Amino acid sequence: MNFAALEPGLLLPAFAAGLLVLASHVPLGQAVLKRGIVFLDLAIAQIAGLGVVIAHSLGGESSPWLTQVAAVTAALLGALLLHRMERQSPARQEAIIGVTFVSAACLALILMSHDPHGAEHLQELLVGQILWTTWSGLVPLAVVTALALVAWFGLRWKDSPLGFYVLFAVTITASVQ
Repeated sequence: MNFAALEPGLLLPAFAAGLLVLASHVPLGQAVLKRGIVFLDLAIAQIAGLGVVIAHSLGGESSPWLTQVAAVTAALLGALLLHRMERQSPARQEAIIGVTFVSAACLALILMSHDPHGAEHLQELLVGQILWTTWSGLVPLAVVTALALVAWFGLRWKDSPLGFYVLFAVTITASVQ
C-alpha cells in the first residue's frame, strides 16, 4: 500500500465525522441494546429518508435546509409514534419498529416511482457521503453531537424514555445527512 498517496484533506474530515458519530452513537446504542430495540436506527433513518422524499415531492429539493428540516421533522414524528407504541405495547415494540421501517421504505418507493428522476434521488439517499465531508460540513454535526451529549449526560435525558427517542431521532438524522 502506498501511504504517500493518502490525501489528508480528504481523509481527516471523514475521520472526524466518524469520531463525532461514534461519540453520540455509543451511549445511544447502549440504550438501544438495553431496551432490546435493535432495529430502531434503521426505522428512524428510513422515516427521515421518507421525509426527504416527501419534501422533494413537494418541490423542496432546491433547499438543503428544507431537506434537513423535513428529515428531522419526519424522524421526530416517527420517534414520537414509536415512543407511544412502546408505552402501549412494549412486548410488540420490535415488531412495530420493523413494520414502521418497511412501511416508510414502501411509501418512499411509491412516491419516487412518480418522479422521472426518482432513481437518482433513491441513489442519493442510499449512498454514504462520508468521504466527501468537508470541515465546514462537519459544523452542524458537531453542534448536534455536543448538544446531544449535554442532554444525555448533563440533563439526564438517558433516564427519560421520551428524551431517548428525541435524541435518537435527531442524532441519527444528523449523522446520515
